Amino acid sequence: MFALVKLGFLIFNIIGIFLFFIEGWLSFSIFLIFMFLFQIFVYASNNKYKGRTHFASRTRIATFVIYFVVLAIISRAINLQIVNGNYYRDKEYEQVSSDFIKSGKRGTIYDSNMTKMAFNINVYNVIIDPTRIYQNNAVNSVLQELIDKKYLNVNMKQLKKEIEELALKGNRYKVIQKKIDEIDKIAISDILKSNKLKNNEIFFERILERKYYKGSTYFNLIGNIGYPPNSKGVIKVGNFGIERYYEEYLREKYLKIKTFFTKTRDIKLPMSEEVIEKSLNGKNLYLTIDNEINFILNTELEKQFLATKAEEAYAVVMNPNNGKILATSYFSQKKKDIRNPIFQDQFEPGSIFKPLIVSAAMEEKYITPETKFNVGDGTITKFGHTIKEASRGTKGIINTGDIINKSSNVGMVLISDYFTEQKFEEYLRKYGLYEKTGVDFPSELRPYASPYKKWDKLKKPTMAFGQGIAVTPIQMITAFSAIVNGGILYKPYIVDKIVDQDGTVIRRNTPKEVRRVISPQTSERIKIMLENNVAIGSGKKAIVNGYRTGGKTGTAQLSAPGGGYLKNTYLSSFIGVLPMEKPEYTVLIMILKPQADTIYGRFGSSVAAPVFGEIVARITSSKNMKSTNVASFSSFKETKNSIAENKLSKENKLSKEIETLNKELMPDLVGKNLTEVFKIFENTRFKIDMKGSGVVKKQLPLPNENIYELDKIKLEFGEREAKK
Repeated sequence: MFALVKLGFLIFNIIGIFLFFIEGWLSFSIFLIFMFLFQIFVYASNNKYKGRTHFASRTRIATFVIYFVVLAIISRAINLQIVNGNYYRDKEYEQVSSDFIKSGKRGTIYDSNMTKMAFNINVYNVIIDPTRIYQNNAVNSVLQELIDKKYLNVNMKQLKKEIEELALKGNRYKVIQKKIDEIDKIAISDILKSNKLKNNEIFFERILERKYYKGSTYFNLIGNIGYPPNSKGVIKVGNFGIERYYEEYLREKYLKIKTFFTKTRDIKLPMSEEVIEKSLNGKNLYLTIDNEINFILNTELEKQFLATKAEEAYAVVMNPNNGKILATSYFSQKKKDIRNPIFQDQFEPGSIFKPLIVSAAMEEKYITPETKFNVGDGTITKFGHTIKEASRGTKGIINTGDIINKSSNVGMVLISDYFTEQKFEEYLRKYGLYEKTGVDFPSELRPYASPYKKWDKLKKPTMAFGQGIAVTPIQMITAFSAIVNGGILYKPYIVDKIVDQDGTVIRRNTPKEVRRVISPQTSERIKIMLENNVAIGSGKKAIVNGYRTGGKTGTAQLSAPGGGYLKNTYLSSFIGVLPMEKPEYTVLIMILKPQADTIYGRFGSSVAAPVFGEIVARITSSKNMKSTNVASFSSFKETKNSIAENKLSKENKLSKEIETLNKELMPDLVGKNLTEVFKIFENTRFKIDMKGSGVVKKQLPLPNENIYELDKIKLEFGEREAKK
């Protein structure tokens, strides 16, 4: 019998040894090997103890059992620590470790006056733990209180049902209110504390949200952020405008940190190591945009856009001496695309193009301001094509200045005859009209211009008065600025500097001279012509009393889909400069398809020139620019000074609060009336949530609290206390 048992063990071990080499049976095979060794031990012991006493036999059996258990334990230990050691180490690692994502903040975008154009604020999701809340009457009463006070926009009955379903499934997380602000978060936290909820039954999840100052006004310039294609909604990036162009600098950094906890995850293990970069925040941008000028530009352009029932309207203000873009504006009757026509749409410029060609002709000494031209009856035929004057009164002998003042098409054709096609193209290239300006805005279009060798015979004469070439508004104003700033073409730019979180400037865009186009002498001559045009020519409606301005009107015909031009449909424009002594502002106004009772009411002189005048009048006032004709404005100045003194007196009373607000700290508003509150927060991003009437009694945030990430304040008004 014993021999049969040994035979069985032997066969069992042979099978075990075979299975040792088969993946998946490795642990079992190791155990069988130890069993084989154990059986050898049993066999040897059996021979050794034959004929011994009954006690010795029992001792032997007990020893066999102990050895068997020891071998089983050793086999299991080898399985856990050697054979499957990596597997169990990974499992242990997963149970006590967690990936913690630390993120920075996207950089802030400021204008030149330190107004925040794009910034981050904290918003919060309100979260509940269904397993802790289920059948907890105290928490349910708190939820009902939050609903009653309008902090939660949910139905309590439906919420209880959802909590029960999730709790039975063991769910520990449910969002019940999305994106509340800092003020509401503080109020909810106070309610939770007053009800002594400390076990995370209700908690908050912080989310950074991007906010934009006057979003509808600046959207087509600043742009926005969003999830890129195939990103699975993880990280938002700039997808348009400045946000996109400077994404590399603005983008926040993310750092994944492996952190170790106890099994219950309540305590962080002390041997955990963290490696954190000095700053995970994106860099801040400071624009060349002046919010004051942009507000003026936007207001005046919108008024004319609505008054003329135009299809679209565009405007740009640039400093001609360095290429800084100070303001942009865009309106459309159609739904606005995610694009900016100032950089991404092309137009035939029309008569605002004429000063460029006149300047080039004077630079080459083909003509002088007094050169005479015979425009005959106001028509000229070139290569079988008749070109007419826009005004029937433009006839006979006129000089170069008259060509600008009367906006003579025939006169420009006669000037173009002085140029060879090659020389004409040479000046177009000097003005940058064969290449992108390089402005720091995405997807700028290249001008629509072909090499002179591909021109037909009509190309040169028609381009002389602004047809047959298509440019973007930014290309047009950049070229025009070169003829009024002394003759230098500058590269336009929107971002002045990029600054890190420590205040260190890591990049600065400085004025970049592209090339000299004309001489300073020629520039002075063309400036005189442009000033005369506003004083006595087609730009008379752009006059601003007391200030020397100059400019040129434009009325460009629009191309028809099948070829040729649309009848009585125009792009009306005006491009001007201020002040003429030393230009600081170049302003371009373009209004597409304005409507009027008469044809002349749709021309640039009637539609766009008055907008320039209104803009200049407001800029000179806003920037305290001195009038060049003080005597005629003495009474006005006295009145203005009186108004200014009264205004200053009122503002001085609030200067402390305004200064505090400028430091991104909450001013002390207690005791202030509604008018004073509005004055303090005038032209800021903050929304005011008010209750009651009288003077401020309570405020959130409290005085001197940091409000960098907020865009809303809460005020409670009450009756002013009587003086004792």
